[in-house]
Amino acid sequence: MHVHMTGGGGEAGPASRCPEAQLSDFLDAGITTAVGVLGTDTITRSQENLVAKCRGLNDSGMTCYHWCGGYAVPCPTATGSIQRDMCLIDTCLGVGEVAVSDHRSSVPSVNHLANIASQTRVGGMLSGKCGLVYCHMGAAKQGLQPLMDAVAMSDVPITQFLPTHMERTPDLINQGAKWIAAGGRVNLTCRTDEARQAVKQYRQAGIPLAHCTVASDGFGSWPVYDKQGRLLSYEVADLGAIFRFLVAMVKEEVWELSEVLQFMTANPARVLQLPHKGQIAAGKDADLLLLDQDSLELKSVYAKGLLVRTPEWTRGGLFERGKRIRPIAPAIPP
Repeated sequence: MHVHMTGGGGEAGPASRCPEAQLSDFLDAGITTAVGVLGTDTITRSQENLVAKCRGLNDSGMTCYHWCGGYAVPCPTATGSIQRDMCLIDTCLGVGEVAVSDHRSSVPSVNHLANIASQTRVGGMLSGKCGLVYCHMGAAKQGLQPLMDAVAMSDVPITQFLPTHMERTPDLINQGAKWIAAGGRVNLTCRTDEARQAVKQYRQAGIPLAHCTVASDGFGSWPVYDKQGRLLSYEVADLGAIFRFLVAMVKEEVWELSEVLQFMTANPARVLQLPHKGQIAAGKDADLLLLDQDSLELKSVYAKGLLVRTPEWTRGGLFERGKRIRPIAPAIPP
């Protein structure tokens, strides 16, 4: 649900722009369906580039969508409006990741948030898509309050917003429980142990886990700031976080595999209104992972019924190279 396909970052200057994701990066991480996003940088990263990246990955055998916009408000679009993007670009599901309660945000007002949600809701109606506002939640003390206020002052339902990074602070985890209890959904970035603690806390409290999803934030930056907003460290998030989360929850937290799988399969498919995804059943896309029964090591990957990764090789993009890589053949017109 959250991959910086064209590369994220840039908060430490031009040299800190994160690299672009390659086809084999997804498949080696066991990911066959992804939603692309822009973050802090909507200046040197464009909507047009993100749309083209989605199309290229789709042509290579994956299933990819994207959020229009980014941290900034007004939301950058490819066509000039949120609703036009959603109606005219097949891969556009809604808006994201709009930054809220974060020092890198545009400090959107409650009215701004309600207006964006209303535009996106109508865009979803017209296009037949989920029409969500995917919100990057920062560590500022107000937390989810701006979203709560936007829901309270408008006719937009709570399900129109999907806040992410909800594991970031203990307060956000607790607010997330209340948000879910009110009918909302939350997304957790599963790169850290805090995501594991959050789902354990939710299960213990009887919070419906069907309202919770996880994401990697892959190829986005992972900056750490002090209380004065000064950058302390800087890394790039990797796509493998989701699979590591799955293994850790089964092996270390001793959850049933079926209970953990919902966070990255059935739940996001339901939230994103993708009825052909998230389950193994007749009529669904045959996106399958073959795991070792004991170790849960990833062995093979099928995307839409085609074998794209084995222990010996991984399908790669047209220009990828490496001992394990099998680059796709170029589509040459007759």
